[in-house]
Amino acid sequence: MNRPTVPTVDALHTQALPPEQRRHVVRLVASVAEDVEDCALLLAVLGLDAADGLTDDRR
Repeated sequence: MNRPTVPTVDALHTQALPPEQRRHVVRLVASVAEDVEDCALLLAVLGLDAADGLTDDRR
């Protein structure tokens, strides 16, 4: 039986997002997360870090 394959986080990293898109995604996730732990889990699943949501002058 042939099963569809699901891309892993490593496979997705080969299609790296530009910094501005990463910032946007992190802020979007933070706005819909239920709490800090939920946000951290969602970001981890997406292969992102909270620091990706900061602008360059705030790092």
